[in-house]
Amino acid sequence: MADTSTAKLYAGLLEVGDEILEVNGAKVAGLGLARINELLLWAETLSLRVLKQRPVRQ
Repeated sequence: MADTSTAKLYAGLLEVGDEILEVNGAKVAGLGLARINELLLWAETLSLRVLKQRPVRQ
């Protein structure tokens, strides 16, 4: 991939309503937004476990 800017690299992977369950193997339930933000920003590598929330098609 020639352009590795974060916004383009992860565009479309997370959507409104998705729930981040883990950051680099650490469960984030009960952590404040500031702490989760730190985990995301300061990680040398990043692994997320996400619960996707998608609307039900009718």
